Amino acid sequence: MAKPPASIKSYLGEEAIFYMRHEIQHAGGNEVFFVGKVNSEGLVESVQVVARGNKAMVPAITNNVHTGDAVIHNHPSGGLQPSNADASIASQLGNEAVAFYIVNNYVSEIYVVVEPQKQKQIFKLSPDKLAAFLGADGPLVRKLENYEARAPQQTMLKHVAEAFNENKIAVIEAGTGTGKTLAYLLPAIEWSVRNRERTVIATGTINLQEQLINKDIPLLQATHDLNFRAVLVKGRTNYACRRKLLEVSTQLDMFSEPSQQNELQMIVEWAKKTTDGSKSDLGFIPNEAVWEKIQSESDTTLRAKCPFYNECFFYNARRRAATADILVANHHLLFADLAVRSETGGHSEVAVLPKYSRIILDEAHDIEDVASSYFGAATSYHAFLRVLQKLYRVKDGKTTGLLPFTMSKLQKQVHRITDSLFNKFRDRIEGLCEPSVQNVEYHLSAVMERLFAWGAKQRKVEYAETKIRLKPEVTRDSFFHDILQKQAKPFLNALQSCTEELAKLNQLFDNVEHFIGDEAVSLAVDLNAQTNRLLEMGEKFKQVLFNNDERLVRWLELKESRWGNIVRLYNAPLNVSALMQKAVFNAFPTVVMTSATLAVGKSFEFLEERLGLHVVDEQRRLAIKLDSPFDYARQVLVAIPTDIPAPTESGYTAELKKLLSRTLDISQGRAFILFTAYGLLNQVY
Repeated sequence: MAKPPASIKSYLGEEAIFYMRHEIQHAGGNEVFFVGKVNSEGLVESVQVVARGNKAMVPAITNNVHTGDAVIHNHPSGGLQPSNADASIASQLGNEAVAFYIVNNYVSEIYVVVEPQKQKQIFKLSPDKLAAFLGADGPLVRKLENYEARAPQQTMLKHVAEAFNENKIAVIEAGTGTGKTLAYLLPAIEWSVRNRERTVIATGTINLQEQLINKDIPLLQATHDLNFRAVLVKGRTNYACRRKLLEVSTQLDMFSEPSQQNELQMIVEWAKKTTDGSKSDLGFIPNEAVWEKIQSESDTTLRAKCPFYNECFFYNARRRAATADILVANHHLLFADLAVRSETGGHSEVAVLPKYSRIILDEAHDIEDVASSYFGAATSYHAFLRVLQKLYRVKDGKTTGLLPFTMSKLQKQVHRITDSLFNKFRDRIEGLCEPSVQNVEYHLSAVMERLFAWGAKQRKVEYAETKIRLKPEVTRDSFFHDILQKQAKPFLNALQSCTEELAKLNQLFDNVEHFIGDEAVSLAVDLNAQTNRLLEMGEKFKQVLFNNDERLVRWLELKESRWGNIVRLYNAPLNVSALMQKAVFNAFPTVVMTSATLAVGKSFEFLEERLGLHVVDEQRRLAIKLDSPFDYARQVLVAIPTDIPAPTESGYTAELKKLLSRTLDISQGRAFILFTAYGLLNQVY
């Protein structure tokens, strides 16, 4: 039944709106026919172009439209009333539970001809049927040579299925060799496909992500009768930005030192050939400072206004993810998304991941540490310095950075800008902003040098890296108090003054956009991003040094390196339980946490208390400990050497080398040696 024009954001997600707007513009404002995927809340979160027409009509290609989808097309005239042809097609599709929308060319208004199917019957999983897939008569036996069914794996699968069916929080400790990945993949896939609810699987290591994407998921795609899509989701900064690549390629000298130009040029050439656009496709590990110049970033994107929006490496990856049933990500990416959703009330347009309904956390023994880092604050001397030098840097008599780059761009457009406006830019950039950036850098060096000197006096043992917790008795030290008053506060004042000057510069771009168009938008977005980063880092700096909130733990990390003294500042919540309840357990109906080590003895009480599970309704909690099928008594020896020096004593490394050498002789070289620090690893190796 037709519905008068409604709020478009009640029916179309932000990404879908931007994509459709761009495609309609690309088609010259003619009619374009789209098919959209509708999520469980009735919102179209991804769309694809099916056909393009003229100003009056478009072919309605519906052979790839499925139950629960939405078809959308635009009326170039701006009138949203359905034609007779529209009503006829909407009637046919509506009987197949397909929604039908008409939008204007800018995709700011919508006419709902057929409502989306929001209410659906939940498909319940059959634990026994799923477990049979892993059994002695299941399809894996025929696919894999020497396959053996494992009872703990089937038991785990049934508990995961229970968590999906009954909206539970499951904590499952399953020993090494259980086959955890298949035990949670099968229920997750079945649920996500049958119920059109996306599941995110987050792991702590790249190795496990690669196992899932390259081994386990392809195995199930080859043996399962359900068609499903799984996508590995990478963080945004893993992708190159085409707009930045173009800027770099046209003015290499404004963006980099001579030593970096060859590498930048290699990346520019690679970007012309790659379809992936991520660092993993590059073929070499780029210098961090070089990659930062061209990486995609959430605060520098022009979104639909970008001329490369339709070819954007990141947004193309995001569109692929939006059509997937299973997302595979790392813990940090998931918690970055959870933190954003928690702060914004769940707004998907600013989220890191496409919308998902269920969560599986593998390698969950690290979750508390990951959660602490994302609900806390961190900054450093070099983090500040990178942003400041992105804005302005003088080295060997040569100036680089965004501020001189802006002047260079404006100089080339001087014939299109009034003399008065150009002079305002020059006075603001060269007379105020650049000196202000240099002033912040001066005060930054002063406060960080004093903090390092103070920290060096606090440490009792000489380590390559020192951590100093800022407890009340420590911060009452007169030297520390002196730093806060004489270095930290002047630094924050200089930072505030600088960001105010940059904000005033940004306001000038409102006047120049009329003359130079999208180029002004690009410059303004980049400047605004760096300004906001300085403000955000300044706030974190203040939280760590001046905030005495007893719910937070604050500390400094100090390290000497060949590049100079490194100072990092951190705070984190002492307890993440309330944050986990709000962002995870209360926000998602099913959460599965699994690892080989979650319990203390046979109890999960410690984990439950640390993560806030102890206050979740007992009927909703599921805690299971499964033994490994490995015969540890016969296959494993645990030995703790008591006749070598302690790690902090001299001679430890030399004795460790001898011990490892003898051990490797005994095991005939069959060994996997793990270290807790790169320094020791390099010394032994």
